[in-house]
Amino acid sequence: MKQFYYTYNKPNRNINIKQYVYNIGSYHYNWHSDLELLMVISGEIEVCNNGVTKVLEEDDIILINSNMAHATLAQKPDSIAMVIHIDPVVLKDYYDNSEFLFFELCSTKQQRNNIAFSQIRSYLSEMMLSQQRNTPEQKLLFEKAFYSLLHSIVLNFPPKEMHSATFMLNQKKLSAIDKIIKYINKNYKKKITLDKLGKESGYNSTYVSQIFKSYLGINFYDYLTRIRLREATLALSQSSDKILDIALENGFSDIKAFNSAFKESFGKSPSEYRKQLNNENRKNDTDFKKEFISIEDRVVNEKLLKYVSQRENNSLRIVERNIWKIEKFHEVEKTIQGVTNKLKEITKDMEETVGYFQNE
Repeated sequence: MKQFYYTYNKPNRNINIKQYVYNIGSYHYNWHSDLELLMVISGEIEVCNNGVTKVLEEDDIILINSNMAHATLAQKPDSIAMVIHIDPVVLKDYYDNSEFLFFELCSTKQQRNNIAFSQIRSYLSEMMLSQQRNTPEQKLLFEKAFYSLLHSIVLNFPPKEMHSATFMLNQKKLSAIDKIIKYINKNYKKKITLDKLGKESGYNSTYVSQIFKSYLGINFYDYLTRIRLREATLALSQSSDKILDIALENGFSDIKAFNSAFKESFGKSPSEYRKQLNNENRKNDTDFKKEFISIEDRVVNEKLLKYVSQRENNSLRIVERNIWKIEKFHEVEKTIQGVTNKLKEITKDMEETVGYFQNE
């Protein structure tokens, strides 16, 4: 079964794209060199970007800059998002020092229906839908939508330039946190403290604590708990082991600590969660790979078509407003012309009257 997933590469034109629609699942940390646009199609998603945590709702959009640490976590069941990765090298032909550029783009409840965000949703949807058929017309439509997307972003959210020293410092911190994250992911079942992590990574505990908060928006212990919960949740769905054994196997000190952390994160106990699992939930793979949505999914298709039509309707309204403005301009122009003609008549009458009295 085909899924909403594709890659599009044109190296000679600096185009390297990956786009997909998927179910947002458990806590997932990531960083990469691509620009990433995330659009919420349904549900509610917690996104931590550059140390700032936001909860995005349906139709919200966020842009995650190149080499920026970020993490996502579904806040509601069946939360679905569209994501596109764009190699920033595509901006090289248009901007000097493109590697230092960054954008500030994140919708809010008050802004999400603005024309700028409506355009972005529409172009993203058009790109995805055009990939379902491999025809010359669809390829042209895809590239048109892609360049329109870039234009809309740089027009409405002009890029800023990061100072080179700041860029190098960020790279150093990213390297540090990547080393720390890898250690935690490998050793989460064991007892880990900030001091232990500092010694293993070569950084002092204060520095480790600071970069966790600044890049992930949560402290070290919260991150460790989320990783343990992620693995324990998987075990609940894929094994028949006792809940106590699952808790201890995944780094929790006892069943009480596991139950407390689980309920705080998911609003239910591990046993309640296990009872609610259905066959579809149990298909999640052991590596937490993304669960891409089928291109036959009716709800997603309807939503993407809706996004496209909203832009067309907005464009029509803009045209109608412009036509109305032109018509009003012509009306005013006619009025001004009428007043001008009347003034000319009055002036002519006055000149004739003055001439008459002068002749007398």
